[in-house]
Amino acid sequence: MSELDTNNSIMQSSLHYLKGQYSGTAPANAELGLTVTEASHGCYLNLRGDANNADFAAGIQTVLGLSLPTVSGTYHSDGSTMACWLGPDEWMLVSDQTAETLQTALRDALTGHISIVDVTGGQTQLNLRGSSVPLVLKKSGGYDFEAWSVDDAPTRRCVQTNFAKATALVSSNADGSFDLTIRRSFADYIAQWLLDAGKEHGCLIQG
Repeated sequence: MSELDTNNSIMQSSLHYLKGQYSGTAPANAELGLTVTEASHGCYLNLRGDANNADFAAGIQTVLGLSLPTVSGTYHSDGSTMACWLGPDEWMLVSDQTAETLQTALRDALTGHISIVDVTGGQTQLNLRGSSVPLVLKKSGGYDFEAWSVDDAPTRRCVQTNFAKATALVSSNADGSFDLTIRRSFADYIAQWLLDAGKEHGCLIQG
């Protein structure tokens, strides 16, 4: 997620000063174990409502082009839009649309008792890919991410959990990479932690 640099009047990512940073003890010709890339999404919205309400479900389907996940620890995605389960009546929406555009569309389509909160300014997302990802996730905390890989169902998984000494919404991708949706205030700490945790096989903050 980018922020406005008021001195230069340009948009900069939360980790612009770390892009290109490398850590590693592996030989220079070894395959890079971990690549970290900050995503550039338009908005992050916290949504609350009743997924069992037919009108609510229909409105979501119309606006997002997908249904909301109702199984704990899962997410649904379609193109540039992602809906992560946070609780029985709560979801995190991640989209390439602007917050104003998506909020307006949702409020026009939904009725009844709902809540839509724009949390864009406080969120960013890091993509982790490479052979070291399973090891780095194991180092990050006590959650059993390995269980996801042996799950028979092709389910898109996500979880809010401790990550290092911070917190993150961790989600798995079909290509084997993982996304960390984190608070921007944690971005520097987590990036520095990843550089240290991934240095055994090489870690690069993608530019």
